[in-house]
Amino acid sequence: MRTLHRNASVAALSAAVSLSGMLGGCGREDSYVAPPAPEVAVSVPIRRSVTSYVEYTATTKAEETVDLRARVKGFLKERHFDEKAPVKKDQLLFVIDEEPYRVALDMSRAKLEEAEAALKKAEQSKAKEVATAQLALDLASLGLARLDERRTKNLLDRNAGTKEALDQSEANLHKAEAQVEADRANLEQATADYQTNILSAKANVEGAKSDVRNAEINLGYCRITSPFDGRISRRLYDVGNLVGDGQATVLATVYKDDTIYSYANVSESDLLRFRQMAREGKHRNFEKGDQIPLDLGLGNESGFPHRGMLDYSDPSVDPASGTVLCRGAFPNPDRVIVPGLFARLRVVLEEKPNALLVPERALQTDQEGKYLLIVGPKDVVEKRKVKVGEQEGSLRVIDGNLKPDDLVIVNGLQKARPDAKVKPKRVDLAAPAVAKAP
Repeated sequence: MRTLHRNASVAALSAAVSLSGMLGGCGREDSYVAPPAPEVAVSVPIRRSVTSYVEYTATTKAEETVDLRARVKGFLKERHFDEKAPVKKDQLLFVIDEEPYRVALDMSRAKLEEAEAALKKAEQSKAKEVATAQLALDLASLGLARLDERRTKNLLDRNAGTKEALDQSEANLHKAEAQVEADRANLEQATADYQTNILSAKANVEGAKSDVRNAEINLGYCRITSPFDGRISRRLYDVGNLVGDGQATVLATVYKDDTIYSYANVSESDLLRFRQMAREGKHRNFEKGDQIPLDLGLGNESGFPHRGMLDYSDPSVDPASGTVLCRGAFPNPDRVIVPGLFARLRVVLEEKPNALLVPERALQTDQEGKYLLIVGPKDVVEKRKVKVGEQEGSLRVIDGNLKPDDLVIVNGLQKARPDAKVKPKRVDLAAPAVAKAP
């Protein structure tokens, strides 16, 4: 009975409390209270000069590379260099056995002396003078024969001579005439032989001189020197080996690497863009002699610490690859750049003196591309489509559709919505707290 009475009292008390609450709420109405505008960090774009670049993959090569070859056959007799040390221009590096080539040179010189003696003999020949004298002598004999023939004929006409004597005179005259003709032909032949012998002797002398020169060249090939200052590779043959047997054997290679070339293939689209910008005065014109600076970076280096210049460009595009080969020259006094490396090559595309930059984190992306959230009049957020340019560290260049005084949301992007109000808070992009914000 006590338990039942206690439960009834509790129920009555609860009902009274509920009734009191209902009666108290009848005098008020419910109303929606809007949440406060979210706070976002905004800043105007950074304005500064920006240089845009185009990067290519390049390969490095020495300015000059020469294979030292054995151009004559022989046994390698001497080596005069240290593979770890640089070599100097005209430094003696290899010697091939010279003795066979000295003997050949001596033989050629002896033949030259023989040919010169034959020339001297031909020039001093008296065969022409002898033939001339013989002709003069026979002409005199012909004159006597003619006188004798006329005298004998006169005697016969006066019946003081005989017919036999006249026949003998006429025969002697014909003989003298024939001898004169023979002497004239002999003189002509002696004159021709004199000139021919001299020309032949001179030709023999020139041939002998060529043989001497060829022997001197072959002897000179026995001594192999460095064509320039540079570095040399390891030797490919040791002393005592037979080299130059049927081929120009490579003994070693010399590199001139105080200047390094970098070769890169530039696409035809980039080439046409460079040329168009050059015509518009926005880029230097290599074809007109302008110096175009290049930057080079190696695989283990940050950035592009090596500065050089464009040195060469092919005059035509390779139709197979659609690229044009370009070459840059880079000073390499400390031999930091090694031939045969893959490197990063950078060339200036355009210089923008008053570019506008925003933090990379301020850029948003949707199906239409990149956009920024701008706080406009009355603190309403605007969605602004933009075209992005080059990246400068944590900043990105904005090409167009952005003004220097626009307030760009740089922090709190997740709180901002287009066409919604926000509470902007101006920040300085250069401040560490903003620059390091995620």
